Amino acid sequence: MEAVIFDMDGVLMDTEPLYFEAYRRVAESYGKPYTEEIHRKIMGVPEREGLPILMELLDIDDSLENFRKKVHEEKRRVFSELLKENPGVRKALEFVKGKGLKLALATSTPQKEAIERLEKLKLKDFFDVMVFGDQVKRGKPDPEIYLVTLEKLNVDPKEVIVFEDSKSGVEAALGAGVEKVYGVVHSLNDARVLLEAGAVQLVRPEEVLTVLREAL
Repeated sequence: MEAVIFDMDGVLMDTEPLYFEAYRRVAESYGKPYTEEIHRKIMGVPEREGLPILMELLDIDDSLENFRKKVHEEKRRVFSELLKENPGVRKALEFVKGKGLKLALATSTPQKEAIERLEKLKLKDFFDVMVFGDQVKRGKPDPEIYLVTLEKLNVDPKEVIVFEDSKSGVEAALGAGVEKVYGVVHSLNDARVLLEAGAVQLVRPEEVLTVLREAL
């Protein structure tokens, strides 16, 4: 193996419950219920594509600009209060660096938001390459973000391990030629869907280090 690529939200950080809470608060401000079923439909999708989908799912009669503003305000509030890294992730990153392998981040989150979160948790300096959702034209499940990441790493996709927590993320990595894509499971995703998308194995965040020790 030459490199390991991580998705960010739900994999490095326990963010999906925070997204859920922010979207729930916004939905309720419009008098709409927000469910896990709705949330799964936008998991891993870049915000510029996800918010219009969410407005349609919730049947919200407002401008996209107003809706986006409300979401950003609520996300900022929730993330500043509750953001934390997933258990075992730091040790996994340290292990990869100790092996002398390249580390990359491929996240649908816009660069400004992602950097703020990585710096808050002191995870940013682990990565040799970082590609963000607003740096590609087509978001996951399109493979573009992984193709760009692989090009920056200058590695063979067959010599890469990827950790993803969404159907769209798994499909994006596989579409770029990566064969070892692990599905990271948490309280807000569906393990069965990750396997159906093509994940080679399911792991909890705290098991990532064990997987890496076996694979590397």
